[in-house]
Amino acid sequence: MVTEPSSALASRASPGAARWRTGVALLLAGFALAVLGAALLLSALNAANAQRFLDDWGRTGQTPDPRAFAAAEAAAIRAVRFYPGAAGEHWDRLGRVYSWAHWRAPVADGDSAMPGLAAAHLLENPLGEQAATDVDATRRRALVAFENAVRHRPLWPYGQVRLADAQRRAGVDGEALSHRLQRAFALGPWRPAVNRRIAAMGLRGWDALTPAARDVVLTNARRAVRYSDADRQHVIDVARQTGHSVLIDALVLP
Repeated sequence: MVTEPSSALASRASPGAARWRTGVALLLAGFALAVLGAALLLSALNAANAQRFLDDWGRTGQTPDPRAFAAAEAAAIRAVRFYPGAAGEHWDRLGRVYSWAHWRAPVADGDSAMPGLAAAHLLENPLGEQAATDVDATRRRALVAFENAVRHRPLWPYGQVRLADAQRRAGVDGEALSHRLQRAFALGPWRPAVNRRIAAMGLRGWDALTPAARDVVLTNARRAVRYSDADRQHVIDVARQTGHSVLIDALVLP
């Protein structure tokens, strides 16, 4: 009786084994893609839900009621948590939800230091309806959310502007605010929306700014007033509200 060599048996069995391994690999890859797709879909659905609240608040200009804020916060948090990657856009949206909570409340004292907060704490411990009475909590969280957004998208000027506004409202020191405004200007020097926001924000926080940052604010104000009649009127209105009409009349409008 002739015995077939073991090498021949192995070579005969190897095509089947290879096909089995390939099939398993494809099955695992398909499962991973399905999970990834589901995560992206859930993130997008929650982001759209949170954005609807933001759009509505922007149209009405009203401070969110506690139930609407809690729903928007929950959706924005889920958008961050489900996203399988650097969720800069979703962190930015979460920051805007927190910013809207008390946007009409007085700006914090510049000497008050807000304690730090871990990003994971925001995702694991939402404020919910209690945010209606806690201005410091929402402003602290807005800072953390925008800081994460800027960390993931460091070259996006609008994120820098929003972080600067969160810093101003939270009473962050003038050096930090000045740096953020200058950074936003460096990234978007000719973007009308950036120019308008830096001008308005700088006028509101003028007293805390460094001389270099004040020059940046005036430069942006000049560009804003020349872009459109609406932007021109906006700068004039903010100057009037903040007591800087003489400054704008003398250095910007001529």
